[in-house]
Amino acid sequence: MNAQADTHLTPACPQTALVQEVHQKFSAWCSQVIRLYPGQQHVELEWSVGPIPVGDTWGKEVISRFDTPLETKGRFYTDSNGREILERRRDYRPTWKLNQTEPMAGNYYPVNTRIYITDGNMQLTVLTDRSQGGSSLRDGSLELMVHRRLLKDDGRGVSEPLMENGSGSWVRGRHLVLLDTAEAAAAGHRLLAEQEVLAPQVVLAAGGGAPYNLDAAPRTQFSGLRSELPPSVHLLTLATWGPEMLLLRLEHQFAVGEDSGRNLSAPVTLNLRDLFSTFTITRLQETTLVANQLREAASRLKWTTNTDGALVRGPAPHQTPYQLDPANITLQPMEIRTFLASVQWKEGFEKDEEFLRTTHHLLLEVEGMEGTLQCPESARMFPIICGIPSMPLSEEETKN
Repeated sequence: MNAQADTHLTPACPQTALVQEVHQKFSAWCSQVIRLYPGQQHVELEWSVGPIPVGDTWGKEVISRFDTPLETKGRFYTDSNGREILERRRDYRPTWKLNQTEPMAGNYYPVNTRIYITDGNMQLTVLTDRSQGGSSLRDGSLELMVHRRLLKDDGRGVSEPLMENGSGSWVRGRHLVLLDTAEAAAAGHRLLAEQEVLAPQVVLAAGGGAPYNLDAAPRTQFSGLRSELPPSVHLLTLATWGPEMLLLRLEHQFAVGEDSGRNLSAPVTLNLRDLFSTFTITRLQETTLVANQLREAASRLKWTTNTDGALVRGPAPHQTPYQLDPANITLQPMEIRTFLASVQWKEGFEKDEEFLRTTHHLLLEVEGMEGTLQCPESARMFPIICGIPSMPLSEEETKN
């Protein structure tokens, strides 16, 4: 369903020095707020949908659609678990000849964090705050499904109508919209996605509780880094692995050739030895992605495939020395590297009871109530709802 605004309603347009807003009301159960902040290069859309009425015996699907004059030639792009970007073509599959019998559903794809269209010169990107279905059903247009309520089973596996009741009948979310040149677009959506999707969780609690250390003044400011990481590098994991050992995982956020203006797609070399404020890295060993064996001891499968008559050998093993120089660690585009780091705690921190209690609490006692859990091996994202990860397996995975 493509909701149309009530022509009898005039959108409210509050404006202050901090934000400009346009309030749209499409119906009693569907509304949207458009926000623009000073100095911000994107537009924020906050939508509220539900409960969707079905008293007319018609199921409904609510989408947010963006129309542009871009000539996209049937192509659009979605992300794969927030990292790789995949090209999609309308009514096309790359490995077999498609007999399209579902022109809408057959062109919908999962969108974890972003979807965009481009004509090679300009690019329209929309970032999501949750996994949604998205598509481009005609050139210059892209859409995301935000909610639906159906009266009949769609025959896609759940064996029941998709009709949530209670709290699931009403949803609210955000889309962030960026319009930029194709050359500069990656820098915009990559860095904004890191900022928004991986934003720190704000946790509030009732006051009056006992502090960790009655004799120590509470900390009002703390930084775990002595210097800022390059914008193309993201610290994925920092976890205790023993009394004087930490698990460290870093990722390069840009693909090859994705950004040429700021050179963010180039390899990055880091000095990890003195990067952190509370410890110095004295020894570094690289492991596999899931940290269950040393990288140099890992044995990768080798295979030979026949592609278009040409023999293509599987990826060659990556030779990694047993010990690495913490001052000279290089990340290639889209690369994730995992390390076991032997550390020496800075003087004072190992005796700072408040700091040790706080660090222990953050690493071992904080429970994620809402968010996502990422499989480090497959990079699949699983939602966390009320502290419980939802981790359904596909039919193929259950057979293995």
